[in-house]
Amino acid sequence: MKKSVTVIIPAYNAEQTLEKAVESVFEQTCKVEKIIIIDDGSKDKTLQIAESLKDKSLLSKDLPEINVISIKNSGVSHARNIGIKESNTIYISFLDSDDSWHSQKIEKQLKIFEENKDVALVSTSSTVKNRFSNKTKIISYWHLLMRNHVITSSAMAKTSTLKSILFDEDLKRAEDYNLWLKIGKTGKMFFIDEKLVFFADKQTFGQTGLSKDFHALSKDEMRGFIKLVKNRTITPLQFLFAFAMSCIKYIRKCIIMFIRREKAK
Repeated sequence: MKKSVTVIIPAYNAEQTLEKAVESVFEQTCKVEKIIIIDDGSKDKTLQIAESLKDKSLLSKDLPEINVISIKNSGVSHARNIGIKESNTIYISFLDSDDSWHSQKIEKQLKIFEENKDVALVSTSSTVKNRFSNKTKIISYWHLLMRNHVITSSAMAKTSTLKSILFDEDLKRAEDYNLWLKIGKTGKMFFIDEKLVFFADKQTFGQTGLSKDFHALSKDEMRGFIKLVKNRTITPLQFLFAFAMSCIKYIRKCIIMFIRREKAK
């Protein structure tokens, strides 16, 4: 039985991983209704692979509908926002093109939405961790202000909520964290501490990749807090707490980088 869920997959030069990501959606025990793949101006064969996956879905009534949208390279936030605007299901779940899911991820998340009132977002754990409690808990807003507890590829929220908020396209980094903080004001945020997302081998700060520039990451995180307090999403006290925690995290990363450089000498 298909459920009213749209999966949004932004893809940029993802010819090596896109098929695995989509296949993990195909294999869900609770079938989703639609997959929207946004090709963000890829220079490889991403678009062709996306179109072939769309053709595959058309040949089977058991597979979700696939909508492929090709745009000029504009960044992941713009791509995801296009997917949100195109969605007409009750829920939206995000999946990065280089990640994949456990077959029961959607089923477990929908169960929480169905059994609990005032649920704004449900996220899960991933292979970025080594230990799992296998329990479900509520993420308090103060804990969310302390640090980002939500991996984008694990997040599921109501379409109506996302359409009223959207990703802030002005933020090149920490845009997902900014969105979760907005969503957290609309209802409860649940976290399933189970290995339901298979995280790509992405580099962490201090290495190659977007996250290597933790200076810019911290800057955009703080810019996001300033925006949130200006539009009264968070209170001045919450802003001061979040800003202080961000500063502490930034200093910690600087110290770690310094130690690494010293050891490398």
